[in-house]
This record gives sequence, structure tokens and C-alpha cells, in this order.
Amino acid sequence: MRNLRLFFMLLSLSWLTFSCSDDDNNNVVPDDASQSFGELEGEYIRLAMMVDSTQMMIMDPVSEQTKFTVSEPMTPGARYYLSPTGRYLVSIERSQNQTRFFDVGIVNHNDHGHEYQALWLDKVITSPLPTHYSDTGDDIVIFNDGDGSIIHIEESRLEFDGYQAPVIPMPNQTQHHGATVRLDNGLFAVTFQDNPTEGNKRLPQAVKLVDGQGQVQVDNEDVRVGAIHGNTSNGKVALFGSTDGVIVANANNEISLIPNVDTLLNATSGNWIGRVIGHDDLDVFYGWVRLQGLLRIDPASQSMTRFYEGDDVKSIFFSEDGAYLILHKTDDEIVVYNAASGNEMTQEVIAIAPDAAYDNARKEAPTELERLRLMEEPERVLTTSAEFLYVLEPSQTEINVLRLSDLSSVKTITLDAPVDLIKRVGFHRKENAAW
Repeated sequence: MRNLRLFFMLLSLSWLTFSCSDDDNNNVVPDDASQSFGELEGEYIRLAMMVDSTQMMIMDPVSEQTKFTVSEPMTPGARYYLSPTGRYLVSIERSQNQTRFFDVGIVNHNDHGHEYQALWLDKVITSPLPTHYSDTGDDIVIFNDGDGSIIHIEESRLEFDGYQAPVIPMPNQTQHHGATVRLDNGLFAVTFQDNPTEGNKRLPQAVKLVDGQGQVQVDNEDVRVGAIHGNTSNGKVALFGSTDGVIVANANNEISLIPNVDTLLNATSGNWIGRVIGHDDLDVFYGWVRLQGLLRIDPASQSMTRFYEGDDVKSIFFSEDGAYLILHKTDDEIVVYNAASGNEMTQEVIAIAPDAAYDNARKEAPTELERLRLMEEPERVLTTSAEFLYVLEPSQTEINVLRLSDLSSVKTITLDAPVDLIKRVGFHRKENAAW
């Protein structure tokens, strides 16, 4: 009996030793965090960085090698949006009535990629006051505030010399600050003015589905609101923020309204959804109410759920693959959410370079329209890949790389000179994305 007890004691001790050893292995932090980052960041992820509005540099963030430097003066006040594949920066130059394209040189062939010389395309689209950008799939669409027309760009055709994206006029359309997206059925969801009030002569009240010749195909006259601002799409569904709720237009040729979630949301200035964001890989969307916070919107259940309250939102955006939703607050706290569920994952106050032009414009915005427009401004000092957040630090000569899942710093990139803007470009092959 004594020998049997001794056997079980030794067996228990052996199990405990193995268990502790296994726990220790699970909690080992790699000695070289940058090596872990280097193994896990996408092979074709690059950083585009702008210097004094005169140079665009393309850097491999893993090797820290500057792959290309393109010296060409850029348009003051231009806004830069990343195309769906990550190959182009779309430069919307509203005050010059034109749109241009910077090819970062990374070509995505789904199962592999290629890298070529970065350059500005010799291609300019002229239109009256191009303003609102959206994209889904292969389609980029820009709304022209000057006359209510839209630009439809097929990204896969931009590389061809003879390709010219069409500017599509809208019948009976009037000049206004509007928006548009393209749906998978080939129609465009476009805002229209419909009996604007005396106090609102610049924002639209209706959304209609329009074909490639600008002819209205679907209109629900029961869905009219006081004002519309902000929109997004995942191809199947398009959402538009409004004073009265969220307008939903889908590829089944239906237009409906999800009413405001509660009495805090109404037509009063700053208390309605002025920006909506979505991702092609998500079925839910997120709305930003300037003075109230953020809402999760589910078109399938026709519902909105408040998940962040506060008037301190500076921007919201997704990780490259849509898995993470990132909230940037005015005190430079970063909050990361699971984008599918809306559940908070982590938060941290981080040293971030000031975007002085944006901050000053936000403080001095004289009208509600200007405040709404600023909600659409793309980030210039934060950018993401599938797994990492890139942060331009206050010195503007260092980029802090953080793991999105817990906001731990994995690497600091030191630059030779200050930069004004950083953008993740290129693409991440998803099979490499697990940490």
C-alpha cells in the first residue's frame, strides 16, 4: 500500500512539472519582437509616406528599406484614399476639380503579388468638385458636389493607358453635398435633393438607385428625410446616415429606413448619424453620431445598437481585413473592437503625431456641413494592416508598430526625415495573418 501511495505521489509531481512547463512555454515572449513582426506582416505590405507635399516614399516596414521615392509636388488640400486592392492612392483634389492616382507598384494576384516602380499615373479625371469617395469590390465611385454627377472607376482597368473612367450625369439632379456607392447588381445608390428646406439647401433628402447611364431605376418615395450625410456599402447593401435614421438600399432593389435608435438621436445638430463605415467582409456597419458616440447597425435585423457613448470621437476605421474596428479619440486614446460583434478588445493612450490642419479645422468649423465633412476626413497619422496598427509619433521621424489584438508595441521604425502622412498600401495574404 505504501508503495502504491508513493507511485501516485510521483505521478502527481510529474504531472505538475509537465503542466507548469507547458504554461511557461505558452507565455514565452519572443526575445526579438521585431523578428516576430517580420515573420507575420504581409510580404506585400508597404508604407506610403509623404514628405512636405513634395515627395512620396514607399517603404517595406519589415526591412525598413525605402523601395521608391517619387518627387513631384502634390496638390494642397488633397485627400488620399486607398483603392480596394491596395495598389493605388486615389488623390481627390476638390479645389482643382480633378482626381489623380498614385500607383504604389504592388499588384495583387490573389495567390501572389508583384512589385514594380511606384509612380503617378498619367491619368486625370476632371469633374466639378469631386468630394465623396467610396469603394467596394473592383469599383471606386466618387460623387461630384458641383453638379450631382458621379465618377465610376474600375480599379482593374486603371493600369491600361487607354482607360478613361466615365463621369455619369444624373437627370434632374441639383448641386449638393452628396454621396454614392455601387451595388453588386450594377446599380448605383445615389443621393438626390428632394424639397430641401430653407435651413438646408446643400444636403440631400433622398436615395435612388441609378443605372450606368444615369437613369433612375428604383425610388421609394416613402423614404424621405431631413438631411443625409455619410454612406458606405459592402456590395450587397448600401447605408446612408441621416437626420431620421439610416437609409438602406440593397442589391434586391429595395430602399428602406431604419429609424433612429432612441430620443438621443434626432435632427438636432450633432445628434444624428453623420458618418457610416462598412467593409466588404462584414455584414454589420458602424455609424458615428458626432455628439453622442458610435452605433452598430445590422441591416438584416433592421436594428441599431449603441456601444460607445461620448463626444470625443476623432475617427473610426477598420483593419485591412475588417476584423478590427479602431476608434481614435480626441485625447489620443485608441480603442480596438471586434468588428463583427462590436465587443471591446483593448484600449491604450498612445503618443500620436498631431494633425494640426485637421484639429484646427475641427475647432474652427463654422457650419454643421463643415463639421460633417470633417467626420469623413481620412486618417493621416494612423494606418493599419490586417494585424498591426502603424502610428506616426509626435517627432514625425518614428513610426510605432502595435499589435492590434492587445496594442503592444512590436517595433519602432526610425525615419531619416520627418513625414506628414503615412498610409498602409499593398495587401496582406491572409494565410500569413495569425499571430
